[in-house]
Amino acid sequence: MIKVQNITVRYGEKLVLDRFCLEIPAQGLTALSGPSGCGKTTLLRVAMGLVRPSEGSVSGVDPARTAFLFQEDRLLPWRTVAQHITDVLPRFRRGEAGRWLAFAELEGEENAYPAALSGGMARRLAMARCAALGGDLFLMDEPFAGVDPERTARILDRLRELDVPVVLATHQPQVLAVCDRVVSLDGPPLRRI
Repeated sequence: MIKVQNITVRYGEKLVLDRFCLEIPAQGLTALSGPSGCGKTTLLRVAMGLVRPSEGSVSGVDPARTAFLFQEDRLLPWRTVAQHITDVLPRFRRGEAGRWLAFAELEGEENAYPAALSGGMARRLAMARCAALGGDLFLMDEPFAGVDPERTARILDRLRELDVPVVLATHQPQVLAVCDRVVSLDGPPLRRI
């Protein structure tokens, strides 16, 4: 169980999380849904330990065993598609790169550089890198931005087959429709609705 207890976060004068509480089962796919700017990204960053709250605590998340997909792709322009995957794999797992490229439907792009990828392809590469990293939990911020609905559905199926709990922030109805639970949010400050 992931427990967010009485978390408060401010950015200057802006109160983003105000004694916010949430419990999420550590299994299946959980979607955080709400308008842009309501605090979903901040919540994920707090859970990962990237943002330190002024109050409150998070339990059930071990950052050392959690893969985080940022809202930005964060691809390195001098690394090829395949290198982005092998960079996160230990030496003994480098032979798995093809598996993760297939996971994100990027076969044939192994030698391409990020500048040659479409926005959706870059997003899928970032997602493949996150999945290849592995761990006990995936936290994903807008994982399917720019990805067409049919491909999104196939990748969601593959994500579910990994049998790792996933918490993702999304606006996309087709993603919300297949998640095991949807947490509807509004804000700021962030609140359940």
